[in-house]
Amino acid sequence: MPRARGWQIILILMFLIMFYPFPAAPALGDQLQEGDRILAGPTLDVGEAQQALALYEAALAAAPLDQGPLLTRLARVCFILGDMAPQTLREDYYDKGLKYAERLLQEQPGGAAGHYWKAVNLAGLADTGGKLRGRKLLPDIMEELRRSLALDEAYDHGGAHRVLGRIYYEAPRPPFSVGDLQKSLTHLTAAVRLAPATSTNHLYLAETLIRLGQTAEARWELERVLTSSRPAIHPRGLEEDRREARRLLNGLGAD
Repeated sequence: MPRARGWQIILILMFLIMFYPFPAAPALGDQLQEGDRILAGPTLDVGEAQQALALYEAALAAAPLDQGPLLTRLARVCFILGDMAPQTLREDYYDKGLKYAERLLQEQPGGAAGHYWKAVNLAGLADTGGKLRGRKLLPDIMEELRRSLALDEAYDHGGAHRVLGRIYYEAPRPPFSVGDLQKSLTHLTAAVRLAPATSTNHLYLAETLIRLGQTAEARWELERVLTSSRPAIHPRGLEEDRREARRLLNGLGAD
C-alpha cells in the first residue's frame, strides 16, 4: 500500500506540472510596454528610470534577432539616467548608453537613431569629463549629429538640430571652439519647425535669440514654452522648461 500511494503522489505531481497554471514570465511585449509606461510618467525619478532600464535589459536577454527597438530604448534610458542621476553615477550611465548606441549602429547602420544616441551620450560624457575631455569629444559628437541629421532630421523631435543648435550656442567662438550664434539660430529654428510641440526647442531658440538681441522674437518663443505639451528628454523636464521660461520672461520685462 505505501508503494501504491507513492505512485499516486507521482502521478498527481506530474498532472500539476503539466496542467497547473503557474505564473508565466512576463512576455517581451509586456516588458517593453511597462518600461515605456514608466518613462512616460510625469513624476519620473531615478528609481523609476532604473526600473525601466532593468525591464529593457531583461527583455534584451530574451529578444529575437531584431534588437534595434530595444537597443534604441536602452540607449535613450541610459541618457535619461545620466541626466537625472547623482553626479557620481552620471558618467557610468552615459558610458553604458554609448555602448548600447554602438550596438544599435551595428544592428541598423543606416538608421538615424544609432548616430543620434551615440552623439548625445558622448555629449553627456563630455559634460561630466571637464573641458579637456569635452574638446576632445566634440568633433565626434558633431559628426554623429550630422550623420543623424542627414538620415532623418525629424528624429527625436528635431533632436539633432536641437543639440547642434545648443552646441553652437554654448561653445566659445573660434578660434577656441565652434561657437556660432547664427548657426545656433538656424538649427534651433529648424527644430521648432519640425517639432513645435516640444518645449525645449522653443526654450533653446529663445535663449539664442536673447543673446542675439532679438528680444521680441525671444519673448514669443518663451510664451510657446508655456503652452508646449512635451519636453525633449523626460516628462519632468516640461515643468523645468516652463520654470526657466518664466524666469527669462521676467528678466525681459514688459514690451
